[in-house]
Amino acid sequence: MEDSAGFGGTGSSAAAVRPIRGFVLALVLTALAAFLLSGGAAAIAARSIAEKFALAEAARSAETLGAVIFAPRMSAVIAGDVDAKAALDAAVEARQSDNGVVRVKVWDRDGTVLYSDSPRMIGKSFPVTSDITDSIDRQQSHAEVSNLSDPDNAAESTLDRLVEVYVPLDLPSGERLALEVYSSEARVSLARSQLIKTLVPFVLLALVVLVLAQLPVSVWLLRKVSRAAAERGRLLLSSVTASERERRAIAHDLNNTVVRDLIGADAAMKSVQADLPVSASPEFRGSLDRLTGVVSGSVGSLRTLVVAVYPPDLAEAGLADALDRLADRLRLDGVDVTVTVDLRFKPSPAVTAAAYRCTRECLTNIAKHAGASQAWIELVGDARWLRLSVADNGHGVAPAVGLWKAGHLGLQLMRDAVHELDGTLSVRRRPGGGTEISIVLPLQAVATQG
Repeated sequence: MEDSAGFGGTGSSAAAVRPIRGFVLALVLTALAAFLLSGGAAAIAARSIAEKFALAEAARSAETLGAVIFAPRMSAVIAGDVDAKAALDAAVEARQSDNGVVRVKVWDRDGTVLYSDSPRMIGKSFPVTSDITDSIDRQQSHAEVSNLSDPDNAAESTLDRLVEVYVPLDLPSGERLALEVYSSEARVSLARSQLIKTLVPFVLLALVVLVLAQLPVSVWLLRKVSRAAAERGRLLLSSVTASERERRAIAHDLNNTVVRDLIGADAAMKSVQADLPVSASPEFRGSLDRLTGVVSGSVGSLRTLVVAVYPPDLAEAGLADALDRLADRLRLDGVDVTVTVDLRFKPSPAVTAAAYRCTRECLTNIAKHAGASQAWIELVGDARWLRLSVADNGHGVAPAVGLWKAGHLGLQLMRDAVHELDGTLSVRRRPGGGTEISIVLPLQAVATQG
């Protein structure tokens, strides 16, 4: 199981901002996706709207058919008037030829077919459906595209899907029946097609206008962000350059003043020790020895501090030799350190300094906390990236949630230094035991700024 913590930089240079050409391409692709989605959504909406209006129109046609053709004749047809039925058959046949009517039925409240253009259906009874009761009892009309699966659709089972409409039929006698009309679905299909052809182009045209209206503003904002990022990169570069200059000045001043004075004091005290008379008391000799030891130790500490503030290895021998010298300090503690360096391009000063300081911090942590017997330093660089990995076979890191809390100041400082250069840092448990810290820095982005 591996614990890791990854960090990405905030983008310190204009190179981190997407070029305008890429932005426009992304906008075009996004618009194309929006066109496809919106076109599909508009087509679905158009189908639904068209079907709704076509069914409503079918219901109105059925109501007109009932009022004009069936209501005046049904009482006589029910009474057995042969002439009335013949006249009704002729009127229905005319509607079937002119208006696409396929089948008609007249129902009573008990589910009996009182009339149909299919003679074999007349007089048959079927289970009463809610469409019949709603038409008779509530005066409600209902229209849908039917799959012809009801028991009374045996005569229509060989036909395609039909528009099925139930409307109330009020007779002059005051009796109310239900008129069922089946018509071709062609009307619904035509309405769908017409509405899709009207609505979808309108939606797509509106999207095109919206994208074109937003494009100038988007490009202006991108240019503004690019300029701001470039200015931020320039300020960061100035800060890094000033920091390096200040470190060099501090190292120079320490080495030429305090360190030199302490070296002189150490030499003078050692000379005094050598010239002490035999009669000097043991207490005085002991105090002088302790004082000489303190001065010598201070000289060593200050020299270490000077190297830490501005390591001469980087300027004199390069990053590879500097890392090897850092490894030598850990080797003196009995740790077997392997250093692998493959640099195809020379890193910028800022990247070089960051890699050196991060390696030094990692090796310090290994020496103090890891209890490791082996360590590995791997540095790989190409034209774009510098990748640094420092690993050991020691105790391993704590859970990732606690890595960046108090007590891990060194890791926090490393993370901040990598962030400033728009890099990434991750910490994980090494598969074979121990810890591995990986750092990636954008070599060319920082070098270009310089």
